[in-house]
Amino acid sequence: MSETRIAVGKPLPRIDGIDKVTGSAKYAADIKLKNMLHAGLLRSPHAHARVKHIDTAAAENLPGVRAVATIFEVPKVIEYWFSLRTEEKKKQMFLRDDVVRFIGDPVLALAADDQATVDKALALIKVEYEPLPALQDPFEAMAETEIKIHDRGNVAFKFEKQYGDIKEGFQRADIIIENTYRTSKQKHAALEPFGTCVAHYQPNGKLTVYSSTQLPHWSRHYLAGALDLPLNRVRVIKPHTGGSFGGRCGLIHGLEVMCSWLSRRTGRAVRMSFSREEDFMATETRHPMTIKMKTGVAKDGTLTANEVNIVSDVGGYGTHYIGVLADCLSTGVGLYKIPNYSFKAQAVFTNKSLCGALRGYGNPQMNFAQESQIDIMAEKLGMDPMELRLKNYRELGEIDPVLNQEIRSNGLKECLEKGAQSSGWKIKRRQKAGKGHKKRGIGLSIVLHGTGAGKALPDPAAATIMINADGSANLVTGAADEGQGNRTVLAQIAAETLGIEFERISVSETDTETTPLDCGTHGSRQAYGGGLAVQAAANEARQKLLAYAAKELNVIGDQLEINKGAVFEAAHPDNKILISDLMRKTQIEDMSLCEQVIGSAAGVAPAMPGYYGAVFAEVEVDTETGNVNVIKLTSAFDVGRAINPELVKGQIIGGGVMGIGFALTEDLLVENGRILNSGFTDYRLLRACDVPEIVPIIVESHEPTGPFGAKGVGEGCMVNVASAISNAICHATGVRLTDLRMTPEAILQGLKTNMIRSF
Repeated sequence: MSETRIAVGKPLPRIDGIDKVTGSAKYAADIKLKNMLHAGLLRSPHAHARVKHIDTAAAENLPGVRAVATIFEVPKVIEYWFSLRTEEKKKQMFLRDDVVRFIGDPVLALAADDQATVDKALALIKVEYEPLPALQDPFEAMAETEIKIHDRGNVAFKFEKQYGDIKEGFQRADIIIENTYRTSKQKHAALEPFGTCVAHYQPNGKLTVYSSTQLPHWSRHYLAGALDLPLNRVRVIKPHTGGSFGGRCGLIHGLEVMCSWLSRRTGRAVRMSFSREEDFMATETRHPMTIKMKTGVAKDGTLTANEVNIVSDVGGYGTHYIGVLADCLSTGVGLYKIPNYSFKAQAVFTNKSLCGALRGYGNPQMNFAQESQIDIMAEKLGMDPMELRLKNYRELGEIDPVLNQEIRSNGLKECLEKGAQSSGWKIKRRQKAGKGHKKRGIGLSIVLHGTGAGKALPDPAAATIMINADGSANLVTGAADEGQGNRTVLAQIAAETLGIEFERISVSETDTETTPLDCGTHGSRQAYGGGLAVQAAANEARQKLLAYAAKELNVIGDQLEINKGAVFEAAHPDNKILISDLMRKTQIEDMSLCEQVIGSAAGVAPAMPGYYGAVFAEVEVDTETGNVNVIKLTSAFDVGRAINPELVKGQIIGGGVMGIGFALTEDLLVENGRILNSGFTDYRLLRACDVPEIVPIIVESHEPTGPFGAKGVGEGCMVNVASAISNAICHATGVRLTDLRMTPEAILQGLKTNMIRSF
């Protein structure tokens, strides 16, 4: 293949851009089917209760009400695709009982001719509850033996891993630091609220569901299991999506299953749509964690031991709690070459809204603790925090002890060097905070995040390429695009591999009926895992195309190249044929053939390569008010190869904004199980005027297992922002904060404490 790239590495426009800017893109809320019913949920006012009786008579007698479905008959999906591996595990995914476990837990669903009738009917339903003691604190829930949130107990999952000799590691340490860190219940806060679905159970026994899920094919599995249908009777169509960040990693609690159940009962299409308040109070959030960390370091800066103990608050139901804790382990242990490491973790049920996947998947919590520890040790040693990290990070060619894989690409050093230069790290780190009440500081942090799930989870990808008679091509993929542009990237990979112009590649709709198995968009996997499948399918199509061209040009296939829609002999470029002419002959003119070139590929990625980043945060802290103003964020990330540089920069900038929110403003406040800030009025997202200058820096290390050297970026670029800001606040004020979010009150209290200690 020619080294002159036609698509990879170019800032090509998004394939869905025109649809979105013109308003022609259809989202789930835009789906309207003939004779469609509307539906709503009746939610529990109790954090923990048994539903004794439901009186639906008055509601069902209301004109226009068509069906009711209760929790007595409709199962809840309470696990994730890891449990699809066996029939025994699969049974654990579905829970049908009479208990509600958080305020907002669905009790029943009701379908009617219009939304006004739905609302009126729900108000007529009478429910008899037996209130049960509610457990709001995970430590209380762990200690409790009489009150069980689930039959199996309150500890959903626990595990521990040991590397080396932790006792010997601390004996070697000259400095030992111990701290407890706590992180918040962050909400995804996507522009499109979580919770819109249209389900249509047709007379032929086939269910079609329109849902903004990140995992169309796995959601198909979930629905088939919950409704006891064969997979070929369930179809999931994914419309355009207004952001996900992990919150649509499966089915929404109480949405698609209830909607489908009502549709089957009525024989009509049913639409259900959550309000923003319902989204905030009853869909998944980030897991709040308490992380106790004890770290040892020798006086020369060599890390000797790290002991971690995590308690993760799962909420009333667990979905991704195992994977989230596993990510804490892999990214924590994998980043630094600490020879002695003890890791213990527990996921605990509480009577609060459920937690699940959110951008970073446990890594932001773990990173906040670990990167804070590193900065504290650098201060104790009198060492530059950047130098301490460079001394201890796991380098190219080393073996990751968790994944047991060789590190084949690692641009972390370049990220640090370019980030330091761009941010003015060396000069600003030596500058004094200032004489007035506004103090400036700069902090840094680094991150390792995995690309995809490798073989840790069922993580399939598949693609089909079909070359048309005019030389254009169709890419068929089940990859879900949540707004980050990954389907554009897949089209670029197809174009580059085939040698066909990007504009002549079309991408299929995301529909389980017509696309091959793909495990969805999560874990920064699509450019890598999805890209490998597309590249392999395109390569197969390319080889078939070359075989036809070789006969036409009377040369051996390996002497041919393809570029910009033409096949030509490398040694004699004038001996060529346009792909359009070749395909027309193959498919139409030669009636003895009439063959279309098709390439297909399926499988799992060969590795789970880590991608790295360094974030430099410059802040100004008002010591009179405690207010923090982020002045500038410099984020350098090693992405292997930037297939579309502009999309990569967009991810880095967006991750920076979300990371600032995690650090300073975002937290769902829960009091006695009730969320107090269930909407954008009170849940404090960054406004446009709050966003500082964010400088995205792309580092390309070339991942040998990836398509054209690419790996991930989407999740990791928000992971270490909060820790960089925390380190910058400490540099400016001397206040070390260990709780997220970092409030003005906490800073003022820290300043007061430091002042008392100085006397």
